[in-house]
This record gives sequence, structure tokens and C-alpha cells, in this order.
Amino acid sequence: MMKNGQIFPVLCVMILLTGCFNVKSTSRFSYSKYSPPDYAAVLKDSINYYLIDVRTTSEFESSHLSGAVNFSYLKFHFGRDVDSLDRNKLVLLYCQTCHRSPLAARKMKRKGFRKVIDLKGGYKNWMEQNK
Repeated sequence: MMKNGQIFPVLCVMILLTGCFNVKSTSRFSYSKYSPPDYAAVLKDSINYYLIDVRTTSEFESSHLSGAVNFSYLKFHFGRDVDSLDRNKLVLLYCQTCHRSPLAARKMKRKGFRKVIDLKGGYKNWMEQNK
């Protein structure tokens, strides 16, 4: 049973965690989550984009989408990694289960990127649907 003093910190953490997965589109920034088939269609039909895997280096080295670069969101230099990228170019992001990639998209939004598409369900969902 929780004591009264423990309720506030737990409530704050719950609010922060639920807010982490919301990335809002604006007139200057577009964010969408695409299912694996729709994501695959964008990969197939587009030529001018960045494909960024935001998982850890070990996750990336284990397996990744062809053509992806690894900019781990959990490394302190994620912001510097994306600084050299063209903000007007389409960005396709993914992580393992679609928890880190929205956070990466949020950071990219603050850095002035214009359009980010996230892989719904992450790499895990991709692999399950592409067996």
C-alpha cells in the first residue's frame, strides 16, 4: 500500500510516461506512424529520405533495415548526430517497439525537421509481419 507522500511522485511519472508517446504535427512539422506495409511502400517509392534506426548499437548490429543508419536515441550525442542532416528531407525513424522513436521525433521537431514517419510497432512489429 502506498503512503500519501508516494502518490505524487508516482503520479508525475505516470503523466510523463503517457506524454512521451505523443508527437503533435503542426503547420511546420508533420509526424505520422505507418504500419509496416505502408512504411515499406514509402521505402520502395521514395528516393530522397533518411532511414534512421534509433535503437542501441548492439540492437542495430544484431539486425536492421537495409540502408538504415544507427543514431541511438539513448546516446547523449543523438542531437549532434542529426544536426548535420537536411531538415527538409523526409525522415523515416524506427526503434524496437515504438517507444524511443517518438522521443527521437520530438527532439527532431525541436531541431526544425519538417517531416518524420515512424514505424508503428517498431522493428519488432516489422519482423513479425515480414516473416
